[in-house]
Amino acid sequence: MISSYSFSQQQVNLDVDNDLYFDRDFYYSSGIFLSYSSYKIEEKNTFINHFKLGQLIYTPSSRYETDPNKYDYPYSGYLFLEGLKQKQLSDYSSFTYGVNFGITGNASLAKGMQNLYHDIVLNLPNLEWKSQMPQELQINLVANYFKGFKLEDNINITAEVYSRLGTYQQMAGINIGLLIGELRWFSLSDNIINESINNLSFYIGTSQEYYLHDYKLEGSLFNENAELTLSSNKYRNTIEVGFQKRFNRLQVLTTFNSMSKDTEMQRTLRHPFLKISLSYQLN
Repeated sequence: MISSYSFSQQQVNLDVDNDLYFDRDFYYSSGIFLSYSSYKIEEKNTFINHFKLGQLIYTPSSRYETDPNKYDYPYSGYLFLEGLKQKQLSDYSSFTYGVNFGITGNASLAKGMQNLYHDIVLNLPNLEWKSQMPQELQINLVANYFKGFKLEDNINITAEVYSRLGTYQQMAGINIGLLIGELRWFSLSDNIINESINNLSFYIGTSQEYYLHDYKLEGSLFNENAELTLSSNKYRNTIEVGFQKRFNRLQVLTTFNSMSKDTEMQRTLRHPFLKISLSYQLN
């Protein structure tokens, strides 16, 4: 199924998640991720090392409400650095493990970033960010296992089991999808350039997740410093539809995502956002 990989030795990637395309600007409001990946062979084993800098922003739907008691989602930001090592187990499977370090609260720069964007791009008033999740250091272990299954030529089933265990989140999930086309990826979220051909692929899939703890809603496991906390939905799901296109050294991945509620306090049944991912081959 996933054979004859032609990984570039080094590549950079920019991912931008945003809900403004659907006239929204709340709940999962923004995600920005800049990553560097390098491919190498160690003792006949194939590895890809990933290093990612990211920022997540979450806000209530009543963004200009000044009374936190009326919020349906806490203000929250998370700025993190992640290091992952992906081992190719076969032509159609891989195992990834690593660690995620980050910080929440004012040091996450989420308030400043969102208000700067509102001021310069949208010409909207600043948000007050009252009762945001407090500033704390976070650490998480990350692991996932990916496997692909060939149905027909250029028609594949992809499956990925993943988990995060730490102070920010404790969760596990599975992603199952149908991939149609000649371009193939290990994981939808990676957008790794793994083919030398310029072609197009389409994807439809779903993520099913179970959360034991979610800092952005429930606060810390070890203290009660958060001014506002909400109960977290343990079970969540996301529907994904997208395409991936290779243009010489550039690879573009775009997906529409529809998320179920993170907490029952949310006023909308599902929340949409669009992911745009750009990967560029350095050599």
